[in-house]
Amino acid sequence: MLLMSMTMYGNRVIGFILLGLLAIRIYCLRNVMVISSCIFAGIVFAGVGLLTNQQRASATGTKSYLVKIYPDTAKVNGANLSFIAHPEGVKEKMVFYARLKSNGQKRRLTAGTKPVVLKVAGKSAPFLPATNVNQFDMAKYYHHQKIQNCFLVESFVVQETATKLSIIDWIHVFRSQFNQYCNHLPKTLGIYATGLISGYRPVNFFDEMTGVKKLGLLHVFSISGMHVAYFLSIVDQLMVWLGLSRFKKAVISILFLGGYFVFSGASPGLLRAVIMAVIGIVNRVFHIDLSQLDIWSGSLMINLMMLPEAMFLMGVQLSYGLSLGLIASERLSYIKQTILLNFLTVPILLFHLYEWHFLSVLINLIVLPLFGRVIFPLVIVGVIGGLVAETLIMPIDGFLHLFNNGLNMISHFPGMLVFGKPTLPVVLLMLSLTMLLAIAGGSSANKIAGILGATYLAVFCWIHFPLNGEVTMFDIGQGDSFLIREPLNRSVTLIDTGGKVHFGMKPWQRGEVSYQAKRLSINYLKSIGISKIDNLCVSHQDTDHCGDLPAFIEEMQISRIIIPLGMDQNPSFMKRIANRDRLTKLLCVNDEMRVANLPAQIYHPYLAGKGENHDSMVIGTQKGGLRWLFTGDLDRPGELDTISRHSGLVADVLKVGHHGSKTSSDPQFISAVKPRIALISAGRNNHYGHPNDETLVTLKQHNVKVFNTQKHGMVRYIYRNNTGHFETVLNRHEGNL
Repeated sequence: MLLMSMTMYGNRVIGFILLGLLAIRIYCLRNVMVISSCIFAGIVFAGVGLLTNQQRASATGTKSYLVKIYPDTAKVNGANLSFIAHPEGVKEKMVFYARLKSNGQKRRLTAGTKPVVLKVAGKSAPFLPATNVNQFDMAKYYHHQKIQNCFLVESFVVQETATKLSIIDWIHVFRSQFNQYCNHLPKTLGIYATGLISGYRPVNFFDEMTGVKKLGLLHVFSISGMHVAYFLSIVDQLMVWLGLSRFKKAVISILFLGGYFVFSGASPGLLRAVIMAVIGIVNRVFHIDLSQLDIWSGSLMINLMMLPEAMFLMGVQLSYGLSLGLIASERLSYIKQTILLNFLTVPILLFHLYEWHFLSVLINLIVLPLFGRVIFPLVIVGVIGGLVAETLIMPIDGFLHLFNNGLNMISHFPGMLVFGKPTLPVVLLMLSLTMLLAIAGGSSANKIAGILGATYLAVFCWIHFPLNGEVTMFDIGQGDSFLIREPLNRSVTLIDTGGKVHFGMKPWQRGEVSYQAKRLSINYLKSIGISKIDNLCVSHQDTDHCGDLPAFIEEMQISRIIIPLGMDQNPSFMKRIANRDRLTKLLCVNDEMRVANLPAQIYHPYLAGKGENHDSMVIGTQKGGLRWLFTGDLDRPGELDTISRHSGLVADVLKVGHHGSKTSSDPQFISAVKPRIALISAGRNNHYGHPNDETLVTLKQHNVKVFNTQKHGMVRYIYRNNTGHFETVLNRHEGNL
């Protein structure tokens, strides 16, 4: 079933190859029962998959719905509301996106604990696709959970607070009450309580738990088998004290598992643990004599019947991978088993997150026993003690605060390796070798370990020393950000960082500060193994060009920040770079300077300024046999001044000034520079009307081919020596000039 899922929904080539090998293996067994069972299971799974796909095509068009929204599942960030719900009269779930109109409306939907019925009007639509290479794909993420469409809410009215509540409703009410109670506990205790018991993560979770994220301890806070086993043991002990029979204990335990699954967020990764626990209980009560591997396999089959694409989710991959690793390595000592399980997670984490901390193995060895013996009990005692008096639980919060700060501090130690994204076949090879290492012994284990180490080294070198270079325009919405990377990563230059502009927003509408560069451009850089930027060039002060600079300072090692002459006197800009590393140099330039080790030439500015549009830095370079010119937001007078001061300036590829605004791209400038390709970075449906029709007409009159992030998403020019080709993520276009 797993291989059929990969073939139907993932990489078909790899799926067919593995299915073929499995078919040969099954045929060689010559066991009629095994062959018949496999054929039957395959037919059933294929039927479930086809039925699921037919159901997904149903929700389209403009409609009104009644939906029930649970406060514990609604996500509110500023004025943005999103939630997953079953609309009345529709079989499948949908993701709803709405814009809150008042702070009172916001409180009404989040302050209560009972579900609220909304009447929403709007239109269903497919999820927006990922527009940058290796960007998190929201459409695929929800598709894997049998959610095909989102619903864009244009208006909604609160009909009522639900009064007739089902058992599921009451569990959500209890979870909401629990989460709200934890919000009033001391800060660290509250975060640990919701993370470890109800599976809820507040918006500031990753800000407070940087160590947990960087040291590979997120699996501890993702409700899984460890949590299920821990709470099931508490329930079992209570039933022993009550003297209940084995059958009654089994029934109560199964009911508890169902309720806890809903209470803890009903994540796909948790489903594995619940199914395995239920099968294990049935196995013990009825003496079926199933092995742990049988239970694991049965859980996987049931899970795939319920969610045919579940194994494409990172949480599910980690859940099944670690549980299989536990079964395969049960003969090993605790230290060897923990090390092996950590290395089993590495290929999965690298495929999704691209980085790994060397200290994570040691920290897991130390921390995992602490969670079961110290942290869990303290959190439970703290939650109960908070009902009596807050002063009683302050020592517990103090200990957790100290423990969490220790993890955060250790995560900043040297050892974070930005590995890059290995390909799927390589990940499968790494996982297979690691699993073989778990079951092998003696000299065979040493050979497998050697092959595994050589595989990691070869893949690391392949990612970090590419034969190709690239010039890339990121799709960051309304803003600019460009990458110039030379072959073998000899030099990495970034021009602008992008950033979100917020006009006229009230405090309650803004929500938590987040840098989109972390999920777009920085994410891409890490996926190709880049953790160091040699030159970060900031064209000028505008937020849509340098607003995400703090994120790069936090996430990347930056050798130099290069800015236009005079911008170091701009207080708002200097505030953005206040936290830069002391080794990061700040360099102010004009068109007369030749910057050593910068693979580009400065053409503007020639006078000191404040970093406004007319002060924009203009950069030119030659890569892959093409001449490139990046103009920031330079206005028309600045363009004419530039070609006047630098006569003969020409470019094959021009980054169009000011996102295609008519204030830039003077016809005389275009005529003088003679571009064949124009790059326009502008947000979809932006308020400014970029790119302007006048600019597009000018480019068309000069026979300039246009690549626009609005239509093409990320645009990359991949080159080797003096030849290359363009690639786009949307409306796929590949070809040479």
